[in-house]
Amino acid sequence: MAGLVAASQKMQASMIKMANASEGGDMAALLADMMTSQVSFAANAQTLKAQSDGLGQLLDVMA
Repeated sequence: MAGLVAASQKMQASMIKMANASEGGDMAALLADMMTSQVSFAANAQTLKAQSDGLGQLLDVMA
């Protein structure tokens, strides 16, 4: 869960920087940060889903 929150916060920070960037800002670096945050969020969400699925299977076996 902490990974999801961290990725979300990083994405939000990058979006704010991009919105406030002047014409000469390093938009490529900000875009790269946003893409990295998106991939990180997706990976953490998949991990959380796998954990939930595993717990469900364990409970099915125990029942």
